Amino acid sequence: MKKSIAFVLPNLNAGGAQRVISSLANLLIKEYHVLIVVHYKCEPFYKLNSNIKINYCQLQYNTNTNKLHSLTNNYRLVKNLTRILKEHKTDIAIAFLPATNIYTILASKFAKIPCIISERANPELFHINAFWHTVRKLAYPFSSRLVVQTIGTKNYFKKYSKSEIEIIKNPLNSDLLNKRDVLIPKENIILNVGRLIEIKNQDLLIRAFSNIKHGNWKLILVGDGDRYESYKKLISSLKMEEHIILAGNISDVSEYYNKAKIFAFTSKHEGFPNVITEAMSFGLACISTDCPFGPSELIKNNENGFLIPVGDQKALEIGLTELINNPELRNAFSEKSSLSLQANNPNEIASQWSTLINKLIEKQ
Repeated sequence: MKKSIAFVLPNLNAGGAQRVISSLANLLIKEYHVLIVVHYKCEPFYKLNSNIKINYCQLQYNTNTNKLHSLTNNYRLVKNLTRILKEHKTDIAIAFLPATNIYTILASKFAKIPCIISERANPELFHINAFWHTVRKLAYPFSSRLVVQTIGTKNYFKKYSKSEIEIIKNPLNSDLLNKRDVLIPKENIILNVGRLIEIKNQDLLIRAFSNIKHGNWKLILVGDGDRYESYKKLISSLKMEEHIILAGNISDVSEYYNKAKIFAFTSKHEGFPNVITEAMSFGLACISTDCPFGPSELIKNNENGFLIPVGDQKALEIGLTELINNPELRNAFSEKSSLSLQANNPNEIASQWSTLINKLIEKQ
């Protein structure tokens, strides 16, 4: 008989954790009854198998930051999550992101089931407030297992988590991979995919591109965020409206991956850069900042891509210029990229999760 698993996360909006859970849920639905529990009602941004059930702890997002309201809201989230886990006879809960991890540890104890928690961001640079940091240190040892994506993140949590820590990399998106079409002609496009926020540092890319001899090349940024308007003004001030395009949020980025020749990534830090694995799987030549953590575990400098220091506009300009003017190098990076992604094969990642899930359920 199929076991029942529940993924828990804040929402189903566009985002790295949401993309990974959607991919995992679609992969694991063959083996398990899969439930996704989110804090509040929202429409899924990523496509989900019709057999996956979705449940909500509350109907609306609580924007009230009053301490009493926050405490009441947290209590309700844990109470409702516990109720949902019990009603669906869940065998194990799997949570992503710090606050949700803590709610799920508590709810899983009340529901008397094991739980896996997962950290997706770089904990050395992605700071949570003092209260949640303290609660996290107290709560995490009570999880059944902590899953991270990089060696750097594992080393950080070794300091205070008594739970076993496992590294499981993010799976390549199967649906996205199936849309790769080598017959689509490549265009002179440099692509960036990600939220337009401060840590992604796309203004560095915009300035670097505007400062090189780009000829008939275009820079396309896919994503949205609080920097959208400021980037729009920056592009206008540089008189680059015809060469730099803000495409906004796109649910299916395969069109851009299929057309682009170069992928540029400028983050200051990452939990794990899913978009680099996607770009490499589509055969794009990649240039990325060597930020903690992730890019250096995917890109070997001058072998299958370029790694540059964080915030180094000059190095970015040199790298982009080399990739634009050297099609042989682009092709070499493209061919070597696919060979380096075997560890991110969706079925392999799903198998690692399945092994861990079954082990913890059997121990219960």
